[in-house]
Amino acid sequence: AAGAERLRIARELHDVVSHGLGAITVRAAVARRIGGSEDDALADIERASRQATTELRRMLTVLRSPEPAPLRPAETLADLPESARRAVDTEPAVELVSEDLRGVSAGAQLTIVAVVREALHNVAAHAGPASAVVRIGRRPGGVAVEVVDDGPVEGWRAQRGAGRGLDGLRERLDALGGTLEAGRHGTGWRLVAVVPDEREP
Repeated sequence: AAGAERLRIARELHDVVSHGLGAITVRAAVARRIGGSEDDALADIERASRQATTELRRMLTVLRSPEPAPLRPAETLADLPESARRAVDTEPAVELVSEDLRGVSAGAQLTIVAVVREALHNVAAHAGPASAVVRIGRRPGGVAVEVVDDGPVEGWRAQRGAGRGLDGLRERLDALGGTLEAGRHGTGWRLVAVVPDEREP
């Protein structure tokens, strides 16, 4: 599970940095052609390059494996409902509650989606088609993700896995400076992750 998580991070890193550097290229071309507004265009280039560099530095702290990985478009918060649906086979009743998260960095969005996907996968495996609530909201310096379920439905037998999914997710968050807590909550289970999202000046 930890190895698979590293490969996903490598793929996501490629997409994030490629997008950022592509934007830099386009804006540099605009700066050469627009008369009288070159300073504003160059300032925009600087902001884009700083963001791309910050995401690269954050993601590189997590990478351990040099093995290549297949590529796909980077996930964003817009992909969250579909990603959540794919994470479960037993189709638990999932309620998504989210604050306005406009402006959240691309790297933070990738991690948020990964947290929700892993949490709901665990709900499906251990609780079956149980009810679950996903809450996402801002907090100073980052974004908090909470996933709570009501516990196993009657007659459900937990599907035991390798038990490494949360370990891989915790490793990822630790490397980014975030936190992950998970444990019993009433009759169910509660997972809370804090994903850092502090922009560098």
